[in-house]
Amino acid sequence: MEREAEIANKERSLQQQQRRLDAEWKELERERVQIREDSLREASQEIARLTDARLRAEARLEKVYRDWTLTEQKLEQYQEFSEALAGRSAREILDELAAQKRRVTQLENQIANSQDDQLQFENEALRKLRDEQKAQLDEVHLDLADAKAQLHRLRLGVSDKENLEREKRALEKNNQILSARLNDLGKTVDDLTQSQQSEKPFPQMAWMDSASTADWIKDRKAKELSLPEQDVPDLKKFSVELQHRIAQAEEGAMLHFRLEDIQLLIAGLAMSQLHIFQGISGTGKTSLAKAFAKAVGGHCTDIAVQAGWRDRDDLLGHYNAFEKRFYERDCLQGLYRAQTAAYKDRCNIILLDEMNLSRPEQYFAEFLSALEKNDPIDRLISLSESQLPNAPALLVEGRRIRVPHNVWFVGTANHDETTNEFADKTYDRAHVMTLPRHEAGFKVEPKPKASFSYGSLMERFDAAVTQNADEVSELLAELTTGPLTSILQDRFDLGWGNRLERQAMRFVPVYMAAGGRKEDALDHLLASRVFRRGKVTGRYDATIDDLAAIEQALTTVWKGWKSEPRRSIALLAEDRRRKERGA
Repeated sequence: MEREAEIANKERSLQQQQRRLDAEWKELERERVQIREDSLREASQEIARLTDARLRAEARLEKVYRDWTLTEQKLEQYQEFSEALAGRSAREILDELAAQKRRVTQLENQIANSQDDQLQFENEALRKLRDEQKAQLDEVHLDLADAKAQLHRLRLGVSDKENLEREKRALEKNNQILSARLNDLGKTVDDLTQSQQSEKPFPQMAWMDSASTADWIKDRKAKELSLPEQDVPDLKKFSVELQHRIAQAEEGAMLHFRLEDIQLLIAGLAMSQLHIFQGISGTGKTSLAKAFAKAVGGHCTDIAVQAGWRDRDDLLGHYNAFEKRFYERDCLQGLYRAQTAAYKDRCNIILLDEMNLSRPEQYFAEFLSALEKNDPIDRLISLSESQLPNAPALLVEGRRIRVPHNVWFVGTANHDETTNEFADKTYDRAHVMTLPRHEAGFKVEPKPKASFSYGSLMERFDAAVTQNADEVSELLAELTTGPLTSILQDRFDLGWGNRLERQAMRFVPVYMAAGGRKEDALDHLLASRVFRRGKVTGRYDATIDDLAAIEQALTTVWKGWKSEPRRSIALLAEDRRRKERGA
């Protein structure tokens, strides 16, 4: 025992020395990188200085060359001028030029004196003739303008009279036609108003109020209502069974999703009513939502989000006060359907395909606020400011639709130049799944179609939460008190919110009950909520050292657990590589 104690002490001493050596090695490596960067920076500055000096020298050389060229040209001109003088001095040439100018001036004065009197006489005669002709021309212009004005007035009078007579005949005829049409339109409006006032403003929802199960099956082709209803089995068994049911839910196509993705989906259903399926095109985001609804005997309302959506009317519809009718969109009908007697104990999916073509924070804003309320009774969406006449029975106060607890909103998202990024308020309220491209299949076991009740599914969720509550609480306590918390707070100004802890207390236990490991569930939450792009990764102010510290803290927290935080580590490693490339 003493020997073992001595060995243990030596091991601890060696570990401490190893950690010290590791720290010294990192410090030396950091100094080496710093020295290299300083050397490169000084070399770059010296190169820039020498380059500037070379450019200035070249500029001075070019200026000297231009001055030399100009001087040489002036010298050539001077030589030509000297040859032209033929040996005479410049003073002689200037005197001769001045004498010639004086001679020219004398000659011009003589010519002017001899012709000035004759030219003045002729000029006076021409001026008198010009004034007389100008006066005659002005008189002619005035007469011409008067004649044109009188002609224009005569033409306008005749044309206006003819036009007025034609317009009078046309207006009398149009007046007769409009009077007849106005009478017909008045009768039509009265008939339409009376007929609309007698009808119900919500025709589809009014039909749902009175429809029986047989009516749903016959008129709406609701084949799922004819399936035998049964309780959800043990969640671990249910996840395996659901994988095979989803694989054969769509006719003509086999959907092979990993068991891990099915377990994440089940845990996400327990955590939140809002889900975001993201990933590259072709990974089965839309197919998974539709196939799940068919596999459990529920209903999926498929809605294609448009790029121009701005408010709730684009999602729910609007009320036409003139027609006394509400134009019910598919989402509104899906919410109301889930509350009817035929569907209130079934799982209902409202699929928002391409959810981020427009901004969910605008058209889905009221739903985001409603889903935050703890009491499902208070999750209400207003359809009108006042009570509507003949409103359906399940509307609250005749104007508000309740977001039922048995409805999950599933939004699919691609990330390209045509889409928008989700805001934090959407991400924080949603369960996010990134579906990978996978080709591996499995042998599908044929399963008869069945319908699983919503109530039994909730009972399984609640039982899993109760059964694993203590273990999950210890897991979260170990996470929040470990080194990861201080690093997130100090370097990224992030903390553990109440919403994240509340969601983890439902997500992790259900994932465990479905056959997964608690640490894998925690890794999924951290990767989708904390380490996603914009929170920890993808930030311009985060350094490589910050990311390395996060990885080290994750490794420390996961020490002793059965798996590794592969999702979180993969996100951090990808972001570190991006920064190393300088992206």
